[in-house]
Amino acid sequence: MSGLMNGFLLLFACNLLSAVHVSANKQQKNQNQEIWEQDLSDTFKIEGSDQGIQKVNLKCGADSMNVVLETEKPFTGVMYTRGSFYKQSAPCFMKPTSSQGSRTMEMNFQLDQCQTIRDGDLYTNIVVIQNDPELITPGDSAFSLECDFRQPRSLDVEASMQARDRVATGSKITLTSPDPAAPTEHLHNSVVSNSDSVAYIPKFSRPNRTIHLGSVEEVTLPSSSQARDEL
Repeated sequence: MSGLMNGFLLLFACNLLSAVHVSANKQQKNQNQEIWEQDLSDTFKIEGSDQGIQKVNLKCGADSMNVVLETEKPFTGVMYTRGSFYKQSAPCFMKPTSSQGSRTMEMNFQLDQCQTIRDGDLYTNIVVIQNDPELITPGDSAFSLECDFRQPRSLDVEASMQARDRVATGSKITLTSPDPAAPTEHLHNSVVSNSDSVAYIPKFSRPNRTIHLGSVEEVTLPSSSQARDEL
């Protein structure tokens, strides 16, 4: 009888040690996974980059957005509105017609297409410039686009102002992250215009600065002496 009891106690102790070992391994695995995920998120943050881009132009039509991308070298990647990558269909997704790439890409879509967000008379969308046709990588770009049709309070809006007649009173382009999971609260370079057209030109931009163009649709560089003084 005592031998049976001893055997039972030995089996119980072995099972207990095995359970403790499995639990410890599981806890260590979870800790390692949490550390790996934390390190991965810190290491692979993808910030928006405008390197290689010569110009991004936005034209707000009465019911559309027209975006023209100009690059310094032939572009062989893809250009799409956020949320349209997997469907990969026009007008929300574009790629060069030539395998050699193109230095100019144009996208034109209606304000009720391509995941455009409407807040009253303010329309926003994000266009992603992805150098690799398959993956978002460091060096990729994304631009938040705004077409503002809100009328100043001092303006007497007649009933005849129909959608086809309306003109945007403001437009804006903001550099942002191409990664949809990236936080959006950080301030990035912006260009704002009090007209229906605006152009983002990297060589004129300053980190975390907003350029107000007023009703003028081009940016004038300061003289070389002024630029040196500002630097």
